[in-house]
Amino acid sequence: MNHKFTFFVWSFLSVCITASAVQAQDVQSVLLRSVTVTCKLEESIAFYRDILGQQVIEDQPQSAESAARFLNISPTAKVRFVVMKGSGVYPGGEIIGGRVAFMGIDEPKGPACKDAAKQTNQRGVQGSEIHPHRVSNIEEIARRAKEHGVEILVPLKVSGSRLSRNMMMFDPNGRIVEVFEVNIAKIPDAN
Repeated sequence: MNHKFTFFVWSFLSVCITASAVQAQDVQSVLLRSVTVTCKLEESIAFYRDILGQQVIEDQPQSAESAARFLNISPTAKVRFVVMKGSGVYPGGEIIGGRVAFMGIDEPKGPACKDAAKQTNQRGVQGSEIHPHRVSNIEEIARRAKEHGVEILVPLKVSGSRLSRNMMMFDPNGRIVEVFEVNIAKIPDAN
């Protein structure tokens, strides 16, 4: 048998086996954090801190030059990256979840922010997201939201399964935020 031909066959088989092994691997993905581009950074921080009890764990200025690759800003804009997290022990154990993050733009007359004050909250449309948060003491969150004048979409209610209570509201950026509290036992029927 010709050595060049044998080498070719072995090389070809090696490529096929390697390609097959790569295709057979499972793809895995976990949402690390949700990042909202906002011109209302301080309002956003206050909402998640004062109503949902989250805390800032990272607050870093960003280079406008770098950020301009993915944000509609001028080279003179001020940009901050802020990450917040919640924590807690809930019925069933501690939940370690994703983070809420913001790419804050301080450029009121710039292209990204010039219409921010005109934006109104709207019900979900194509491309909208609903951001669920598992919480404890949902009554206190509902009280805080009302006290801060937050627009409530769905008032606090018991779910159909009677294993959780939830409510939906808008954050300062017009994102729909769902908060829900899970119970180990069914919530008694109010009737």
